Order: sequence, then structure tokens, then C-alpha cells
Amino acid sequence: MRFKSVVLLSRLFWLFIVRRVLGRGLLASPAARLSTIFLLVLAFAGFNVLSYVVIRQYLGGTGLLEPVLQVANASVGFWVLIAYTLIRVLFMKADGLLKLSFNLPVTNKERTMAFALFESSLVLLMTVFVFGAFSISTVLIEGPDYIPRVLASIWFPAISTYLLLSLGYYLLERALQALRIARLRGLIVPMVLVFGLAVAFPQTNEQSSQIAESYVLGRDYFTPALLYAKLQEAVGLWLSILILLAISAAVIPAIVAIAPRNYVPMRRFFVFLSSRLADRKFGVYILVLFRSFETMVAISFIIIYSVFAWLEHLVFPPYVLALITFQGVYAFSNSEPLRRMVTYPGRTVANYLRLVGSQGVLLMVVGIPVITISLSQGITFEACLPVLGLCLSNILISTLVGIAFPPEKGNPFTVIMGVLLTVIVVMIVALGLNVFNFDPMISAGIFTALNMLVVFYSILGMRRMERIARHEVVA
Repeated sequence: MRFKSVVLLSRLFWLFIVRRVLGRGLLASPAARLSTIFLLVLAFAGFNVLSYVVIRQYLGGTGLLEPVLQVANASVGFWVLIAYTLIRVLFMKADGLLKLSFNLPVTNKERTMAFALFESSLVLLMTVFVFGAFSISTVLIEGPDYIPRVLASIWFPAISTYLLLSLGYYLLERALQALRIARLRGLIVPMVLVFGLAVAFPQTNEQSSQIAESYVLGRDYFTPALLYAKLQEAVGLWLSILILLAISAAVIPAIVAIAPRNYVPMRRFFVFLSSRLADRKFGVYILVLFRSFETMVAISFIIIYSVFAWLEHLVFPPYVLALITFQGVYAFSNSEPLRRMVTYPGRTVANYLRLVGSQGVLLMVVGIPVITISLSQGITFEACLPVLGLCLSNILISTLVGIAFPPEKGNPFTVIMGVLLTVIVVMIVALGLNVFNFDPMISAGIFTALNMLVVFYSILGMRRMERIARHEVVA
């Protein structure tokens, strides 16, 4: 395997993504790109300031920062698994990215390593978004002497967790090929990943509770997640780095050896409903939504989590329903061929109502059994109502994201930028409402007005996109 080819191919992947992402939707405008970069930098700086203020106010000088750092250490694996799951599911739609390398003089092993290098950089960026502010604030409060503890508690476990997840994924790929069902990886891999999340979540909570209890009782507590932190305390930072390098040197060759030699295309078509619904336009939108790859993945996540919560007696409001609404970012792009097949695609408002209405039907179909399970576990119906409001609002917001940052075939990564910006804006609004401490009715009225604004801009964006499509056809 040629290391130079791996690096060059990884750079090619990044170049492809940057150019495709920055050339679609709102990001096609230079002013929008500069504004986006400024907003991301400002948001990250704001998170650092907020984290610094909170940690200094509540933990500074109390001696509680050490157990809090251990709790963060115990949760690193879970957050890396979340980032890996998101990136891996997105990569399943990135056939255009893979096809770039099929005509290049590289082997499948080199392609696999280049893809892993590119993937690891994305996972690292997401990990920085989650733990960056906490790490920086901790060092600023405790001083430079705390840097080794932060590295051993946060970043060393993150690296090892990613490598182990990659090894497990390629072992699964090998197993699917041996069983001749590799074409169904789009169904099987997300189910395995969400099962891992369902198992990791209660274990992470249990470890956090054990760490807090051990600190109160004054006893030592060890779990594999705290391996690097314990090594750093016992033998120092440099020996911990050597152990990290030794583990990485053992896992990376195993990934290269176990990676499949051939790439098997994925089958994405799944039938959930009868084709007779195509007699009406609204029925066609429902069929497109129910048969999409994103819906299949979201439903798989929800089913596995619901069954696991039932077996483990996890009593939480059905916030898992929010997963079914995130696929709304693909609703506009997936249904775009419907509007291009006819000379007159219909009024924009009607198309938008079909777009949102089909997602409402999907939410109702999935929500009824999930809420029924929650009610049977003792959760009141009143506790489920805010979840439904959140899901309806998320449908509107995700649809707007899909219009403003439209994903395209082979390039689903535009969605990451749109979702990231949306999350930042929503968090800023929610934080502002929390700071002013408005009456719940006033806050609900503000959220309703914001949702109406989202609907307005969605319709405006659809009209613009349809006008551009008509001009392309005429030209």
C-alpha cells in the first residue's frame, strides 16, 4: 500500500466536498460563505465563553472539576459513536464521492485508508464541536498543568474509540460479504450502529453515576474508558502517548488487513406502501418519503431504541420521534423529480403543503406506536405533547434546511453545514429566551412566530428554485 496515494486521495475527497458544498444553495454566494464562516467562528467563541463562565462560577476552586472531567471521559466513547454513526450513515449516500476513485490507479485498500483518513477528520471536527469548549475552559481555569489530564481524558480515548469503531465496521462489512448480503448494508449497518448507541447510553449513565458515587465515598473507580487518564496519573503523559501509539499501530494494520477488497453497491429501494397511492399528487409525495433511504434509517433507529427502552425499562418521553423529522432535509431534493416531470408542477404553496403534509403523515404513523409504548411505561400524555410540538417545528425547520442547503445525489454533505448553522441559530434563540425568562405562553408565541417565518422563507425558497429550474429547461 502506497501512503502517498492514500494522502492524495484523501485530499481529493476533501476538495470534492468543499467545492460541492460551497457551490450549492445559499453557500453559492460569496457573501453567504463569509457570513457562514463568521457565524461558525463566533458561535464556537461564544460556546467557549459560556463554558468558561459556567465552569468557573460553579466548579472553580471547589475541587469538583476532577470528577466532572472523569464523567466527561466516560462519555467520550458515546459521543464519538454518535459522530461516527452520523458520518457513516451520510457516507452510505456518497456514491459520487467513491466513484471519483474508481478510475484512478489505486487499490481498494488504498481507497479504504484514504476514506478512513477523510472520515476521521470529520469525526474529529464533530468531537471538537462537542468537547472543544469544555477542554479549553478547563485549561484556562486550572492552568497549563491540566493539559495532560485533558488530553488523556478526552482526546486519547476519542482517537482509540474511532479506530476500534472503524475496525468493527470493516469486520461487519466482511461478514456481510461472506453472507452475500452486502447490498443490504444500508439497512443492516444503521441498525447495528443504533443498537450500539442504545447499549452505550445506559452504560454511560451508569459509569457517570459510579464515578460521582466513588468521589463522594472517597474510593477509587476504574473502567476501561478511564484507561488513559489512569495511565497519565500513574506513569505520566509521554508514556501514555507511547501506549496510544502502540494501540494505534496494532489497530490500523488490522483495519487495512480486514478491509474488503471489492466495493459492493448498496441497494436503496424499500417498499413500505402500495403504488396505488400514486393516483394522487399527495400520495406520490407520501410514496417518495416512505421509500427513501433516510426514512428507512430513521425508522430503524426508532424501532431498535423503542424495543431496547421497553426491555431495559427506560422511562423517558418519546424524544426519539425527533429522529423521523430530521429526514425532512432530504424531502425537497428527493421529491424534486416529481416537479420536473410535468410542464406545470403546480402552485408552490400546494407543493409545500404536500411536502410538509407527507412528513406529518409519517410522523403520525411512527408516532402512534411509539407514544403508545411510552404511555404503557407510565409516561403521561401531557409529557408527550411538547415532544409532538418539537417534532412539528422540526419538520418545518428541516424542510427549510433542505431548501436552503439542498443535498444532491452523491453529495449529502451539504446537509451537515445547513444543520450545523440551524442548530447554532436555534440554540442562540433558546438561550436568549431562557435568559429573559419569559412566561411560557409568551415563549410559545415567539416560537410560533418564528415557525411562521420559517414557512414563509421555505415557500420563498421553493419559488426561487422552481424559477431557476424553469430557466434551465428553457435555456
